[in-house]
Amino acid sequence: MAIVWLDSTKNELTKTDWYDMVLPRTSTIFTRDEDEHTARRRLWDHALSVRNTNNIHIPRTLHHIKALHEFIDKANGEPILVNDMMAWYTFDAMGDLVYGQDFEMLKTGKWRPVVKQQQRALALLAPINDTIWIVRLAFAFAPFYGKIREFFKIIDFCDQRMAERIQSGAKKDDLASYFIEEYHALDGQRSLKERKALLSGNAVSAVIAGSDTTNPALTAVSYFLAKNPKDAEKVYQELQGIDVTDSIVLANLPHLNGVINETLRLFPPAMTINTRVTPSQGLWFDDTFIPGGIRVVAPKYTIMRSSEAFEDGASFIPERWYSRPEMVRIRAAFAPFGSGHRQCAGKHLALVQLRLVISSIVQKYILEFPPGFDAESVEKNLKDQVTCRPGPCWVVYKPRVSEMKRALDGNYSSII
Repeated sequence: MAIVWLDSTKNELTKTDWYDMVLPRTSTIFTRDEDEHTARRRLWDHALSVRNTNNIHIPRTLHHIKALHEFIDKANGEPILVNDMMAWYTFDAMGDLVYGQDFEMLKTGKWRPVVKQQQRALALLAPINDTIWIVRLAFAFAPFYGKIREFFKIIDFCDQRMAERIQSGAKKDDLASYFIEEYHALDGQRSLKERKALLSGNAVSAVIAGSDTTNPALTAVSYFLAKNPKDAEKVYQELQGIDVTDSIVLANLPHLNGVINETLRLFPPAMTINTRVTPSQGLWFDDTFIPGGIRVVAPKYTIMRSSEAFEDGASFIPERWYSRPEMVRIRAAFAPFGSGHRQCAGKHLALVQLRLVISSIVQKYILEFPPGFDAESVEKNLKDQVTCRPGPCWVVYKPRVSEMKRALDGNYSSII
C-alpha cells in the first residue's frame, strides 16, 4: 500500500522541499535530514509519552472539556457553529499543552487573532501546495504583503511565547519546557542561531499540529453523530456505568473507537500533504519503476475512501472496525496519522483527546442538525487547506433527559 511504502525504512524516499518553507527554522516535522529527524524525534516521543499523557496532559484536557460543556450550556439549545467552537477548544487546549497558558477563547467566545491568522495562512498555502518554490519566493521577497504576513505573524506569536518562557525561567509540565531544555542542552554543540531556529521550529510545529488537526476531527465527529443518531445512541449505551474520564476504559469501547476511526478515514486531518522525492537511482513500487528525482504522494483522502481498500468506502460504517472486519480490505490503507518512523508523535494524545471529548459530549447531549440545515453541505464544502477543513456545520446540543433529571434531583455532579 502506497501510504506505508511512502515512509518505509526499506526505501530511500526523502521529504521534498515543501518542508523547507519555514527555513531556517526546523523541527522533527520539518527537517529533511533523516539523522536530524531521529535525534529531534526522541524529545517529542518523551514529551508526548503515554506516561506524560496520563499524568499531565489528560488532567489539562479534562479542564478544557469542562469549559467546552459550559460553552454548550450557554447556548441554551440554540444552534452552534461547531467549526468555531472546536477551533476555540483545540486552541485553548493547545495553548495549555504547549505553553501552559489557557487562551480562554471558549470562556470569552472571542477569537484570538493568531488563530484566524493561522487559518488564513494555511488557506493561502493550499492552492500552491505542489509549487512550494512560489511560497519560498513570496516569503523571501514579500514577507509583509497581505496574507503572506499572516504566516509570519504565527511565527512571531510562537517566538514571543517562547521568549517569555525563557526570560521568566518558569518550569511547567508543558512542551515548551522540553523545547527549552533541548535549547540549553545543545549549547556548545550548535550555534545560538541554530538553537533559536530549532526552538522556533518546534514551537510552530506544536501549534499547527496541536490545534489545526484535532479541530477538524472533532468537527467531523460532531457532524457524523448528528447525521447518524443510531451511532450516537450506540456510543451512549457503551458509556453506561463507566467513568468517561478513564482513558484506558474508553480505548476499549468498540463503537466509540469505530466512530473515531471512520471519521479519521473519511476526514483525514492531513488530506494530501506528505510529499516525498525518489532517490537519484530511482526505485521500484510493485511492478512500476519510478525514476530518480520524482515527487510522489499518497493522498490519504483518496486512498482511505477507495473501494479497493474499504468496502463501501464512501459510507460511514463504524462497525467495519470491530464486528464487520471484512469491510476493511487493506488494513494498511488506514493511516490518518501517517506510518512508519515518520508517524505523528502525538497520535496517542490525539486519540485520547478525541475519546474524552466525544464520550463526554455523547453522555450529556443529543446532537441534532437545526431545521433547514443542509447537512450534506458539510462534505460538499470540505476543503483541503494543508489540513482538513469541513464545511460550516451547525448542531443543536440537547441535554439528555437522564442528565436533566439528575440535575433536578440534586444528584448531578460534573463528569470532569
